[in-house]
Amino acid sequence: MVQLDIILAVVGLLSCANAVFYYIFVAIRAKWSQHCHRSACKPILWSLVGVSLLLIVGTAAAFWVLCFPFWHPVSGFICVAKMNLLLEQWQGAAPQSHITQLDSCSHSSISPATASASCASLLGMPKIALLFLARDALPHQELWKTWLGSAAGLVNTKCVKGLPCQNFGSSYWQTLQEVCGDTQHNSNLTVLDRQHMFSVYVHNWPNSTAFDPDSVFYNQEVPNRVETEWGGHSLAEASKRLLRTALRDPMNQRFVLISEDSIPLYPPATIYQQLMLEDKSRINACKLMFWRRQMNRYHKHPGFGNEGITPDLWRKHWQWFALIRKHAQVVADDKTIIDIFAKYCYTFREGRKEQECFSDEHYISTLLAMHGLDHETDCLGVNMHADWAHKNGSHPKAYTQEETTPGLLSSLRLPLHGCNYDAAIDSSNHVFKHMNALSERDCIGDPQPPVQWLGYQCPMFARKFPSDTMSTALDVFMEQDSHGVQLLSR
Repeated sequence: MVQLDIILAVVGLLSCANAVFYYIFVAIRAKWSQHCHRSACKPILWSLVGVSLLLIVGTAAAFWVLCFPFWHPVSGFICVAKMNLLLEQWQGAAPQSHITQLDSCSHSSISPATASASCASLLGMPKIALLFLARDALPHQELWKTWLGSAAGLVNTKCVKGLPCQNFGSSYWQTLQEVCGDTQHNSNLTVLDRQHMFSVYVHNWPNSTAFDPDSVFYNQEVPNRVETEWGGHSLAEASKRLLRTALRDPMNQRFVLISEDSIPLYPPATIYQQLMLEDKSRINACKLMFWRRQMNRYHKHPGFGNEGITPDLWRKHWQWFALIRKHAQVVADDKTIIDIFAKYCYTFREGRKEQECFSDEHYISTLLAMHGLDHETDCLGVNMHADWAHKNGSHPKAYTQEETTPGLLSSLRLPLHGCNYDAAIDSSNHVFKHMNALSERDCIGDPQPPVQWLGYQCPMFARKFPSDTMSTALDVFMEQDSHGVQLLSR
């Protein structure tokens, strides 16, 4: 693949050439004005001006064409990674071809005896593991319960095609509808049981009793939890524990790390469709320029090199990832690199001595690079929207009650950056239907419009929405129809 560094070098050379011509122009004008007639020098001077202006326009045009469509206003300048992704798409890896996981359904045999099995396993419908990393309680418990509840009974119609349609309406289908349908009358089923797209796992502090029995997070805590602290290596350890637990379910094929103050930006079906369309992990494990990988953190810890982590393998990523199962397994199985990070990646300040390293921002991407899997990541890792343009110290902006509006959530979807969310939501509404509303035509598989791709540059979730925005955010979700911003599946 053509490397972005080459393109940036060309743009840089244009800028340098422009500067050189400018100084030549100034020098020549100053010297020649004393020795030549104005009319004789004028054509030469105007030629230099023209070349200089041409270089300025060329540099600006290169930046505009390559960077502006992907400029991220809150995550900083990540045009570098997105241009790499754009180059890859130009070379034939069209996003629309990433449909393997969404179309892959391995049906189990169904009989009345399998009525206790999960709908996902019967339809062969893979799931997304939502991995919540929290300290104690999650402020938006009711919002997540409402969001997951809106997916009750929804199934991927692509998984229904290929079932024996000649038995439609028979006991076969009755059993399937009993397992997969939205059986609200069954009080033994929880909100999680009634939906078939997501699994939920929580890592909070040990011995925490933050969730009541009616919470969607009740009994979803992972075992062997550790007490986490901001910026500490314990965050990487907590992420590994979440992944290890979620990997026990073979139906989990995507693994998404979510913070305690996050909310979803799309309906469940749309997020499910998008992440299952993607064949790369949403994490930046690519070898970008040294300042994008924060090599200063590497060089302040010489022990990394002694342990085999060379400078060209050092990576930097956002903490909130979305991993494919292959990569999640690599992280869960690792016992060596995690110990190296525990030993050398830490932060301390003592007088003039200062050392900074955060395992949660380097460990997973560096591990994937060491396994030669960096090309299987999206080079962006913007699964979680955060406003770093108005950050508060080392933390992104925390939204207030007044700011938590439908307009804000619409803007966080980044529509100006190629994120056509209306088309994606409409597409997911066609792909996912309630099991109890399926007809024989759905089973036969009538032609459907192409599935709409959002793109890796489009975040699926957003933070920070602290506890004081809890009721306001829930109101936005509950009153979505009047606001015109669909956030729940219908």
